[in-house]
Amino acid sequence: MHIYIYIYIGTNKTIINSLSYPLIDGKIKIPYIRLDSFLNNTIQKLEQEGYSLSKLQLTNVERQDYTLNADLLVEIDKKRNLNAIIVKYAESNRSDIFPKGHLKQINNKYRKSIFNQKTVENINSDFNKFSFVSQLKYPEILFTSDTTAVYVYLEKKNSNTFDGFLGFSNNDGKKISLTGYVDLTLENILKSGEQIAINWKSDGNDQKTFKGNIELPYLFKTPIGIKAEINIFRQDSTFQTTKTSVDLSYYLNYNSRFYLGYQTSTSSDIQNLTRTGISDFNNSFLTAKFEYLKPEISNSLFPTKTKLKSSLGIGQRELSTEFENRKNPQIILNIDFSHNFYLNKNNSIYLNSQNNYLSSNAYLINELFRFGGMNSIRGFSENSLQAYFLTVLLTEYRYTLSTNLYIHSILDYSILKNKLTNENITITENLFGIGIGLGLQTKNGLFKFAAASGKDDKQEFDISNTIIHVSYNVKF
Repeated sequence: MHIYIYIYIGTNKTIINSLSYPLIDGKIKIPYIRLDSFLNNTIQKLEQEGYSLSKLQLTNVERQDYTLNADLLVEIDKKRNLNAIIVKYAESNRSDIFPKGHLKQINNKYRKSIFNQKTVENINSDFNKFSFVSQLKYPEILFTSDTTAVYVYLEKKNSNTFDGFLGFSNNDGKKISLTGYVDLTLENILKSGEQIAINWKSDGNDQKTFKGNIELPYLFKTPIGIKAEINIFRQDSTFQTTKTSVDLSYYLNYNSRFYLGYQTSTSSDIQNLTRTGISDFNNSFLTAKFEYLKPEISNSLFPTKTKLKSSLGIGQRELSTEFENRKNPQIILNIDFSHNFYLNKNNSIYLNSQNNYLSSNAYLINELFRFGGMNSIRGFSENSLQAYFLTVLLTEYRYTLSTNLYIHSILDYSILKNKLTNENITITENLFGIGIGLGLQTKNGLFKFAAASGKDDKQEFDISNTIIHVSYNVKF
């Protein structure tokens, strides 16, 4: 025999709107065994609508055979909207760890929004996306008679990274040359949320590369930022290309941003020889970019789950010789996307797709994309490949042995296109890289080792051509 309870609701519209049972003559009829579920669901719906301090109670309970009657006593506090997000620090004398511009944007996002537990969860998630701070505990809530505030407790987190080595070698002229590489990233050292990156590489003979950029977000506490970058590439004594760019950024949130900018490059034939495919040139582009990052805060081995970088540039190249001055319209397209697919706790698949395209009526060797190495197709030397069109797919099957160690396979593929100088003939090549690697999380950073062999579609894999890629990304 089912026991039912008739609950008198009254005329409270807030309660009536939250009911999932039909209302007849001011009452609802529900099975007694579902009474607790009804009360909990009603409280939850009120909380979601901003009535966080509401209370429900059954009064005047009477029994008639297998039927119960009761009145629902409702105490509804005023509807709560979030008034402020306040940051507190582990060190009470520190007040500059979290940038004021970042805090203002988060406050602007949530201020006056309906307050409920989902709002607190979203605030907690947003603060977890910042790599230069960590939360000491889950955010806390302070209710007063007329305000609602969320307190977030932060401490500084090591987010600066360094990877590199330096060496010396004798070149053919018996002069000492500096070799090695430096990859340095600094974050929030000026307490404004800025990012500074420096990358330098030299093999002592053929190639030297320098990249530097700085990005300042939330200028004047607005969603607007600015980014500047310089890239210098020198190919032995053949040519040198210098690229600079300046972008204005708009932050949808800290990990999603649009850019509009201007990019220019200058390339010089160092020896001023009449060489096929190499010439002095200048180019300029108006650019539009979009970047997205989804971090995996709790995973030190794979700290990034999804990453997207895309850019489109429209402009022209000016080619100057002693005989003529030619202008050539050009378009540059770049898309770099990566994602971790988690199969279960220990198994995952990593995919990274890199795509670059330069549209032009004619191509110069010193304006082509250069790739190959640890961060592009593995099994080939750094920047040893060049093309006006390329697609690279990097894949890894990863098996996690422990919380700080994983091993992985390497299976990379690339298709690239080049055009013969002064001929309208396109050459297409297919490249493959295969190997194994591992990642080890140490106290100071992430050590990566990879051994891979590369080949094109006309060769067989040769283990003697295996290239070792090593990096140790230290955090400080």
